[in-house]
Amino acid sequence: MTKHLINLFFFCSFITATSQSKSIDTLVDIGNHKLHFKIVKGNGTPILFDSGGGNDGSVWNSILEKLSTITNAPLITYDRAGFGKSTIDTLQTDESKHGIISSIEDLEKGLKKLGYDKEILLVSHSYGGYLSALYAARHPKLVKGIVLIDVNHNYYEDGVIEKIVATQDKLIPEWKKNNKGTYYMSATILETVKIMSKISIPKSIPVVDFVNGIPFLKVTEEIERWKECHKNFVANNPNVTGIVANDCSHGIWVGNPPLIITTIAKMYASTSKQKSEIQERALQYAITANNEEKAEDVAFYHSEDDLNTWGYKLLGKNENQKAAEIFKLNILLNPASANVYDSYGEALLKTDQNEAAIKMYKKSLELNPENKNAKEVLERVTKDNSKPLN
Repeated sequence: MTKHLINLFFFCSFITATSQSKSIDTLVDIGNHKLHFKIVKGNGTPILFDSGGGNDGSVWNSILEKLSTITNAPLITYDRAGFGKSTIDTLQTDESKHGIISSIEDLEKGLKKLGYDKEILLVSHSYGGYLSALYAARHPKLVKGIVLIDVNHNYYEDGVIEKIVATQDKLIPEWKKNNKGTYYMSATILETVKIMSKISIPKSIPVVDFVNGIPFLKVTEEIERWKECHKNFVANNPNVTGIVANDCSHGIWVGNPPLIITTIAKMYASTSKQKSEIQERALQYAITANNEEKAEDVAFYHSEDDLNTWGYKLLGKNENQKAAEIFKLNILLNPASANVYDSYGEALLKTDQNEAAIKMYKKSLELNPENKNAKEVLERVTKDNSKPLN
């Protein structure tokens, strides 16, 4: 039925109750609107997280607890205006006043009011990389290091962003009505790309630049351009370390949490008086995380989920008959699972075996009467079981 894949823009992990007891959620008044900040309390130089376009600060929740334990640093996430719990200045109707400069000024005001406008370490993802670069350019002596996670760099220059914007005409009215943050980000993106083409992270600041190992872009030329932008960024700055995150897509910290957590911890340790203690905790975490990952792998391999995932990968490549054989094997090994019959039914439909598929969906419903997918498919197929459902 369902494939065990990560939806990049759906992160619902939350830090534990212990960490939440150390955190503060607050709305900071910065003028005609308010920014929502979440702060995990700690000591020393704070670490600020900037999320990608369309996301709010909650996307970082899954790694905050471990980072807090390892670094004991104040960890700061926030929602840009119009996203998450942050409000937006509705009195300001000039779209140009809601762009990247407005975003960085909002952040500066918020950090100052919170008392975090001194030395800082930055972590950012995708569009958030623009904010890190801009903040570093405006405060070069305060930024002690930056971890960039699959950020845009200059990918959208040379006419690329114009082509993308031209495809968004039908989306803009809906964004304007229901999603002000996305609307203004889209409305000002041409100017943002123009501004950022002239901004560089000072070469005195150490940077780690991650690029995905599994392209989230679909067109070969786009994939190669994304990779080339990262290669050029690393090549043009001797203080940048480039890392390809193997087997990870755009949200690298979700695909490989230890990779991102230990990298941030390593950079943070280099700025701290407790360097050896932080490095020791990071090492212990890495050892434990690696061992736990192996245990999870052992439990997953040849399990019901493993076979189900394999089958759906074959379906994704239109190798439908092979997928059907995998799902059939899964039924033999896991005859009490409603999900395996559902999956096998899907493959049978794709190989025009509708009568057999109907039997599988009925079996799935017998085992799990709440299987909504099986009910919907049966309703469609039984209307005319002579027609294959593709």
